[in-house]
Amino acid sequence: MLLSGRVRRALARLAPATLLGAAAVALGVGGARAAVPPPIPAPTGNVVTIAVEEVAGKLQFVGPETVTEGDELEIVDKTNPQKVGPVTFSLVRRGYLPKTKRAQAFCFTPGHICWAIAEWQGVHGEGVPTVNPAEAGAPGWDTMGTKAIAGDSWFSGTERGGRFGQEVTAKAGTRLWFMDAIHPWVRGTIKVVAPI
Repeated sequence: MLLSGRVRRALARLAPATLLGAAAVALGVGGARAAVPPPIPAPTGNVVTIAVEEVAGKLQFVGPETVTEGDELEIVDKTNPQKVGPVTFSLVRRGYLPKTKRAQAFCFTPGHICWAIAEWQGVHGEGVPTVNPAEAGAPGWDTMGTKAIAGDSWFSGTERGGRFGQEVTAKAGTRLWFMDAIHPWVRGTIKVVAPI
C-alpha cells in the first residue's frame, strides 16, 4: 500500500509504541487476552458426604456446613425411591430457590428452575435424564445454575443406594446453594473453605 507524503510524515511523528499498538489492534493480535479458566484445585483426598434422608417423615439434605476446596463431595440417596421417588442434587443460585408453596407448586413448569434443571439433564417434557451428571463450568462441583444458565446437577435414579461424588472445584469463599428439583422444598447450602 502506498502512503502519501503527508500521511508518512504524520505516522513518523507518532511514538513507536503507539504504532505497534495500533498495528496489533488492526491485525487482531495482542490486546484483550482470551479468557483463561482458573486452575482446578488439587484434590485433597478427603471425601465429604451430603445425604438425602427422610427425617421425621420429611425429606432433607443432611451434611456438614463446610467443604474444603479440592475435597470430593459425595451425594448419597438414603431414601426409598419406590416410596419418595428419585431425587436430584442441583447447584442453583440462591435467588432461584423456590421459597413459597406457590413457587414450589409451579417449579416444574416451563420458565421455572425445576424445569430448567430437567433440561440441563437432557429431559424435554417427560422422561428420564439422558445427561447424568449434568456438568457446567469447570469439571466438578462449581457452577450454580439459573433458569437461563445451566448448573451442575445429579439425578439419583430409581434404585436404592444411589450415590455420586466429584471434586469441589468452586473456589474457597464460595457458598454453594443446592436443591432437589423433584422435591423443590428440599434444599441446602455449603460453604467452600480453603485447604489448611
